[in-house]
Amino acid sequence: MSVQEPIAAQVVHVYYHILHTYSISRGREAISPKVLIVDDEFLIRWSLVQLLSEEDYEVTAVDDGQKAVEMAAVERFDFVITDLGMPGLDGWGVLDKLMESQFPPRVIIMTADAAEEHRKLAKQKGACGYIEKSCLIQEIKKTLKTDPRG
Repeated sequence: MSVQEPIAAQVVHVYYHILHTYSISRGREAISPKVLIVDDEFLIRWSLVQLLSEEDYEVTAVDDGQKAVEMAAVERFDFVITDLGMPGLDGWGVLDKLMESQFPPRVIIMTADAAEEHRKLAKQKGACGYIEKSCLIQEIKKTLKTDPRG
């Protein structure tokens, strides 16, 4: 990962590394890992769906925590990538409820809050990853506004 890389690319590399490592451990003949994206911001959901779908992950996205918990109760996901700050059932609630299941998915927390105590709490509660998205939204918006024709 280059220091000069935009933050959005760095975050994508982190997601890719975590998910790719998991898919390798499942073997070459394994089906694509199923990923559930949970975020109330459309741009984040859309971007992650596009990026992960291009890497052959089976991706589903929802806009709130309650929908995520309901989906995870009827469909098994290998990973859940959830925002912390959402109205209704927030990311902490999603993490807690998912960890109660018999076969919990690997949960990756993404948040605009860079507080170290949140990172530690996420790990204690069972999250396998914690990613700050403080610059991600601005970087994606900037990239999308750039005219691809030059």
